[in-house]
Amino acid sequence: MSSDALRSIILATDFSPRMRAAGRYAGLLARHYDAELIVAHAFHLQQAAMEAEELGHVRSRQREQLEHRLSGSVEELALVAPKSVSFLGEGDPSDVIDRLLRQHRPAMIVLGTHGAGTIQRHIISSLAEGILRSVTDPVLTVGPHVAMPPEERLAFGHILYATDFSQAAAQAACHACEMARSFGSKLDVLHVVPELTAEDHDGLVAKERQFLAALGELGREHAFRSAQMFVESGSAAQRILEHARAHDVDLIVLGAHHHSRLARHLRTGPAFQIILRSTCPVLTLCAD
Repeated sequence: MSSDALRSIILATDFSPRMRAAGRYAGLLARHYDAELIVAHAFHLQQAAMEAEELGHVRSRQREQLEHRLSGSVEELALVAPKSVSFLGEGDPSDVIDRLLRQHRPAMIVLGTHGAGTIQRHIISSLAEGILRSVTDPVLTVGPHVAMPPEERLAFGHILYATDFSQAAAQAACHACEMARSFGSKLDVLHVVPELTAEDHDGLVAKERQFLAALGELGREHAFRSAQMFVESGSAAQRILEHARAHDVDLIVLGAHHHSRLARHLRTGPAFQIILRSTCPVLTLCAD
């Protein structure tokens, strides 16, 4: 999917303070791509509110309060993204987002999250975790160490794309490539393996060649030929974060096939560590 074809930016909000930076990123993305910004909130009616609506056939106070909060969020973000609307959906966040995606694809989801837990265990918000685990559409997550971007424009001068080099991951790679083209970004491509030995060299070269061939079938091989390729060994999360810091990266893109080792990584602790510790937003993409 071409980034320029984005029809909608969906901001999934829980109204927490952490959503301010995520909202700014969502608004700037919507303005950059001339896309509609949908500010969405999922909720469950409380028992008293449910009874009031069923018996009185009127909107409950709970629903009215949520609509008011959403309206305030839209008014604030409309200063950055004029094409902003609200969506209040009943149900679990993942189900509400799925309904929106079916109506408004191609779309990008934007989340804000916070870090909590002990040294041994990091957790992100249940809203972000549920969506990250369930969707294949691109998800931009703004972690707790990401600064508020300026109102003027969004600048992704340097993008890091971390991938497993699988042929199936080429579809996600196209999105990273299109974002780099759209923002005029320098693009790094990083593949992290658990251990790198001299004997691995030929296999890695063959894997990279297959990856580029798959990109060629999608018409994107030329763009990735101009990217700088890196292969490193060790902890994927650690190496990705170190590379991002050392090269002043503005956006980390994680892409993999849905059933690959890296894709499983995206849905467990290591990927959440990247989101929680990164000083730039993280875009996750998993191919079907």
